[in-house]
Amino acid sequence: MSNLHGDRLIYFTAGVSLVLMMYSVVRHATELFASEAPETRNILGMVEDQISIDALAKLARSDSIVLQGSSVRILLSRAMRESNLRYILDTVANSENEEDRWKGVTTLQLLTRNESNRTTLVDAGALEILVNVLKDSENREKSHRYAAVSICELISGSEPRRKLVVKHGILGPLSRFLVKVEPANELQYWSLMVVHQLAASVVLHPDLINVGLIRTLAEMSRLSFGNANMPKICLQSLVRLVVTMDDDSEVRFHLAELLPYDIVPLIATYIRSDDFELVYWAVGLMHEFAIKGVALEEFKAVRGLCRSMNVLLAADDSHIARIILRTLKYMMLDDAIFQLQALEAGIGLRLAKCLAAKDDDVKYWALSVVHEFVLHPQYRPQLIESGAFAQVINVGLTAASSRTPLKATEEIAPASAYMWDILVMMWSSKEDLNQLLKSRGLAEATCVLLQMEQLSGDLEGSRLAIAMAEMAKTSETLDRRLTRYGVNLNRPEVAAVAGIFQQ
Repeated sequence: MSNLHGDRLIYFTAGVSLVLMMYSVVRHATELFASEAPETRNILGMVEDQISIDALAKLARSDSIVLQGSSVRILLSRAMRESNLRYILDTVANSENEEDRWKGVTTLQLLTRNESNRTTLVDAGALEILVNVLKDSENREKSHRYAAVSICELISGSEPRRKLVVKHGILGPLSRFLVKVEPANELQYWSLMVVHQLAASVVLHPDLINVGLIRTLAEMSRLSFGNANMPKICLQSLVRLVVTMDDDSEVRFHLAELLPYDIVPLIATYIRSDDFELVYWAVGLMHEFAIKGVALEEFKAVRGLCRSMNVLLAADDSHIARIILRTLKYMMLDDAIFQLQALEAGIGLRLAKCLAAKDDDVKYWALSVVHEFVLHPQYRPQLIESGAFAQVINVGLTAASSRTPLKATEEIAPASAYMWDILVMMWSSKEDLNQLLKSRGLAEATCVLLQMEQLSGDLEGSRLAIAMAEMAKTSETLDRRLTRYGVNLNRPEVAAVAGIFQQ
């Protein structure tokens, strides 16, 4: 029995030495060994069983990469045998010797790297044991770190396992580790990775929120500024937690909680990053502030924010475009000054491309932004020259011909209402009439749209017909085009709408 006990401790000793080796080296050695003799695996397995534990431990320290890799594989394969694994788990759970507990946790961390081991480890109770390692303040920081790494591997992609670690009480130690030191260390990083995994399960969001992780994530996103990965993990987890809340007042409360952590200037900095993933989640969080009406003035006061958003609209990515346009719409509502800032930043020039997008959400929100901009007379020539007005008409033609109105996932007003408003304002503008008539195809396309509206009996189009009829009184060119396309401006519904306006 004593010899067996000693043999099992060799696993721990080998595990400690392996931590000091680069994982890429071990992986390379393992892959190299596996590729050398795949047909003789059964025979090789029989031979491997004859190699003593002492010999394998020595080989694990060899200078040869191939010998290291093969001995590591054999050691870890033997460690997964039921009796050995039980001994390792019991040692981690019950040993009074902290050094042995550390060696055991190190070995478990190595075992969890192999995906085929994970179900066996979970079934053997590894998750509860590893959570208890995190809870025990007497364990060294490395033990906590390797336990967090192991848990992250074991719960990846599995909601039942995520629920299980929360049930075992993992949130307490995670919260403690995440606010422990500045700057961030490896334990904080892996604790954050576990939180990131837990945030992927919507059912666990109330638990994460109740222990104050929204504030913790905001603090971590600030403290980890300059780190390659931690800020985007923090922001992604924050967005996940916020967007799943059903109660708007609760969302606003938690968004307001983030403000003392300088989240507004932090987001403004992150959206200028070269890291696209970081930009995406920073924009996503800013979007949540905008649609809930929290800290709007603080965001609008950020110098260069509109220019940054304009740069992002130039990127050929429908996800970013959709979020940016929707954010802009909510920020510009009833704010003429901010609308002008956005125009000065060049955002109006990006809208033609957005209106021509294949994504209906991008089209809708671009249309809604044009609806704000067209209120400013100085924008209307740009609307025509950039091709955006032609795309507005095209949106109407497409909807009329397919009899399928443009619809977004979420809407403030119907797309058709925005479109008809834009058309009416443009064709009612005497200052822009000449440019509209000189621009090839705009008047003709509008007439075709009116013909389609005439067949459908849509009274919205009658507002446009009235506007164009009024302008035709002062423009023979427009009058001839309306006549050429057979647009009937005297039909009863037009007269009815005209009577309403006159009242």
